[in-house]
Amino acid sequence: MSRNGLLPGVLFCALVFVCAISLARLIAAPAQVGDAKTDQEVLKVDADCNAAELRGDIKAMDACETDDFTHTHASGGEVEYKPGYLKGVGSGEHKFLTLDKTDVHVRSYNGDSAVVESRIHLRANNSGRIADVNNQLITVWVKQQGKWREAAWFAVGLRNPGAQAAEKK
Repeated sequence: MSRNGLLPGVLFCALVFVCAISLARLIAAPAQVGDAKTDQEVLKVDADCNAAELRGDIKAMDACETDDFTHTHASGGEVEYKPGYLKGVGSGEHKFLTLDKTDVHVRSYNGDSAVVESRIHLRANNSGRIADVNNQLITVWVKQQGKWREAAWFAVGLRNPGAQAAEKK
């Protein structure tokens, strides 16, 4: 093969190689994490939705949650879906007295999903029984039609929150 034929072949192979590497990096690229503006938006809507729960404002809660929202309780892992959960809050069966969050962290992904982790001290009147618990809480947020909505609430009871806080330090 002549030099004139070899150079275009080598250049073509190099171009294919570079394109393949670039495509592989694009496909394997991790999600963009941690946009400060997005994180602040999510934290604000999270606080607004918690305030709606404390007020028992079903209309605001309905707007805060996705249609397929799930609420997983720390006590026994009971899962409630949006209609049942809103019915319980609206009827007074679940009346929140305190929702105090601490150690709040948010991670957003690509501007359309986020996870909020926190510790929560929750007091509620559940059909006349007062629950006073400390939980680790994870909520999942998604952006739908330009609005942040909560897709899932998942709580796990903390056995000894004071010891766990000291252990973390």
